[in-house]
Amino acid sequence: MPGLWTRTLGELTLSYVPDAGVAMIRERLYPSAAEDEWHEHRPHLTEAGHLSMGCGALLVEKGDTRLLIDAGHGRISGSEVEHFQHAFGHVRDLPGSLAALGVDPGELEMVAFTHFHGDHTGWARPDATDDPRSLFTRARWMVGAGELESVAAGTGPVLAGQDGRTVTVTDGTEIAEGIRAWSLPGHTPGHTAWVLDTGDGREVVAFGDALHSPVQVAHPEWEVILDTDRDEAERSRRRLIDQLARDGVYGFGVHFADQQLGTVDGSGRWRPWSDAADGR
Repeated sequence: MPGLWTRTLGELTLSYVPDAGVAMIRERLYPSAAEDEWHEHRPHLTEAGHLSMGCGALLVEKGDTRLLIDAGHGRISGSEVEHFQHAFGHVRDLPGSLAALGVDPGELEMVAFTHFHGDHTGWARPDATDDPRSLFTRARWMVGAGELESVAAGTGPVLAGQDGRTVTVTDGTEIAEGIRAWSLPGHTPGHTAWVLDTGDGREVVAFGDALHSPVQVAHPEWEVILDTDRDEAERSRRRLIDQLARDGVYGFGVHFADQQLGTVDGSGRWRPWSDAADGR
């Protein structure tokens, strides 16, 4: 399971803010994957054969800009698991993780969401804290076009103060200098990656749930049970993988356990930062 870390790329400082670890039931998450396809991916599995994942957020700092991408899992119980999950660990860490970074969440002016699933909106939800403004009392919510419309009627607001605080952005919109939206729909209708310019000719793509695990990079054809439009999600995965295979392009996968930052190498496999930092 991932711990807090900070990396600097050019003018960009990135910090992973952990909130929870999750063990996923792999055959339920990826129902079309054959058992023999998992043999080469055993290092990503627990001793019990479950797929290790993390949940959290990415703190982005560049010049005078400071924002969070996604908002963790929030107020969950370690006993609350879906049919595709086995167990949670180190739950409710995000406020403490921000404190360890010296960040007051009440001072953040922007939270950008990849999508509206509960493990990404956690501490921004109306019930996240006793304060109805959520943990992020001042922030504007940056949301991809189509995501608000995907919320089922009658379910109430997903985000605290949703009507007055949400800014809807389209593909290519720059929400701050060097930070722009990239529409990658399929997992949800408005699923959005955030492309971060390092200022030195490189970029980092925070891609949310366009990919859930490093094993998926080698298998973009695998069906994902959580995708709302599976054909469109596969198209988005392939677009993303092609982009991550380009020189100077790195990816951040929030669910990628302890390999969140990396790139795609010449063999079409995920290459984590520990290897990728020196180039390809």
